Amino acid sequence: MQTELLFKNDLTELCFTNDLGITDIGDPFVLQISENEYYMYCTSAPNGFYCWRSEDLVHWGEKKMCYTRQPDSWCTDCFWAPEVVSRDGQYYMYYTAKNQAGSLRIGLAVSASPAGPFTDVKNEPFFDFGYAAIDANVLLDDNGKSYLYYSRDCSENIDGYLKKSEIYGVALSDDLLSTTGDAVKLLTPEQKWEKAPGDTQWNEGPEMIKHEGRYYLTYSANFFASPSYSLGYAVSDDPLGPFTKSEDNPLLTSGLRRDVSGTGHHSFTLSPDGTQLWAVYHSHTYPQDPSGNRKVNIDRAGFTADGKLFISGPTTGMQPLPSGNTTVDVTGQFQAFIQNGSENGTASLLLTDGIFSVSARHSWVEEECSAAEDGAVKITLQSETALPVCGIAIYPGTDCLSDIAAVRVSPGPNVLSEEYTVKEEDTSPLLLYFDACETDTVEIFLSLKEGKNATSLSEITILSEKK
Repeated sequence: MQTELLFKNDLTELCFTNDLGITDIGDPFVLQISENEYYMYCTSAPNGFYCWRSEDLVHWGEKKMCYTRQPDSWCTDCFWAPEVVSRDGQYYMYYTAKNQAGSLRIGLAVSASPAGPFTDVKNEPFFDFGYAAIDANVLLDDNGKSYLYYSRDCSENIDGYLKKSEIYGVALSDDLLSTTGDAVKLLTPEQKWEKAPGDTQWNEGPEMIKHEGRYYLTYSANFFASPSYSLGYAVSDDPLGPFTKSEDNPLLTSGLRRDVSGTGHHSFTLSPDGTQLWAVYHSHTYPQDPSGNRKVNIDRAGFTADGKLFISGPTTGMQPLPSGNTTVDVTGQFQAFIQNGSENGTASLLLTDGIFSVSARHSWVEEECSAAEDGAVKITLQSETALPVCGIAIYPGTDCLSDIAAVRVSPGPNVLSEEYTVKEEDTSPLLLYFDACETDTVEIFLSLKEGKNATSLSEITILSEKK
């Protein structure tokens, strides 16, 4: 006897959208203090910085002023891009501001609490190399060394007729209170997508992340108040380069979309259970009217098996909460098989390795994911151990959900869900939640629209109940 599984309609406690309630900001940076404690710092006040606190990376509150310019301070205005690192119970805030002469510099303030108040270490810039510098980012490397990355600002960096913002790196002292050695230029605008018309080009907002011994220098390009403001990345085997920009850039962009604009200046953090990487970035609060009014977004990020960095976004629809909140992402424990009438399915790691959710159509789609005669595609996901599976997220490829008419899910023997009819208003990813079933096998049946004999999927996420 087969049991019918009903999909849940109320997803408010399981999912979120990128309307996180924080607007009129820029340059969000998130510091994870513990499993369920995060602090966010942003460009947010004319005389300093606000911070916010969260327990789940989605719901933010406890807004407070964490750094305030003092009357006799070295800095005057343009308080931008604060970032905070922690070492030995002390919190170090590196930030941008203008000095008394009107030139942009980087400052350093410290506090015994992530919520501040932060106080300047000395009443002068953190360093002064004789030119405008903005957007500091610090890497505390796992070998004990530390590095600072920043952008030499276009306001005082002219190359012929072009004004350029370029990214530099420099080593830090062990106490994080000074630079050591010479600064090295690491990135300059050179790819086609970074060269918008005009007399100014930007590589700014550096953010370093290390993965399997390699250094990924991510950055923003183009004008911050334009729809083309986007993210890119470059890779090196050394923290001070040389770096090679990815041929897959831009890493995150709004492109020609009208529901989102200007996806840039970001940071990275982990989900509460530490299993997922998330990108925190800003976009224009009003996509049809790009300006300095920006809002906070978070989207899932990660690395593919061949070492490519991805961000699954920008998303404006509903997506699962970061893993470790109401559910746990167990996709990594499954392997996907596609079957279209043949006795044995073909394994496809591409469905579960975190491919960018709006990536181009993959070559395997038509070869392995063509429809069977009855217009359905069957996908089987198998794990070595049984897990209390309670939902799936289906990320379509370039055709969005336009190829798919309906979906059914079988999370175990003799259990089959009701049919979910895909609606015009459904957005990526398609989220289907149900009562938890202990299983090591999940089968997904996609019914294709009339005239369709193939579809493209970029990723499937399997969700389990949090224990």
